[in-house]
Amino acid sequence: MSTAVNAVEMPHSADEIRERVRAAGVVGAGGAGFPAHVKLQAQVEIFLVNAAECEPMLKVDQQLMWQQAARLVRGVQYAMTATGAREGVIALKEKYRRAIDALTPQLPAGIRLYILPDVYPAGDEVLTIWMATGRRVDGRSQPHQ
Repeated sequence: MSTAVNAVEMPHSADEIRERVRAAGVVGAGGAGFPAHVKLQAQVEIFLVNAAECEPMLKVDQQLMWQQAARLVRGVQYAMTATGAREGVIALKEKYRRAIDALTPQLPAGIRLYILPDVYPAGDEVLTIWMATGRRVDGRSQPHQ
């Protein structure tokens, strides 16, 4: 991790985190480009990172998880602060051994890994929420609702 990144003063309040995300122009990667700061306004009990990558040739999430494990965990902590979540979960497939090995020693209390089976459709939003949290959500609504 670069020294310059570590030297940046990090946000402390939920409002400051959401404002920095808004100012940076961060949007979702799901195709609609939904603003991330709007998602971070939802108040939730569990913040879930779906890192399953269902498409067979995609490897971006896997690489980021093992190359930038500490940053991912720090990002989950910020998202938990912004959303008021008491628990963070990173859901990833069991075949992502390198990512699991990199993330495990970085995990503080309150954040855990959920290992998904290496089957399709592991990564489906509704299915991943149910498997990782035991909660069922209506597939027609947003999970935070």
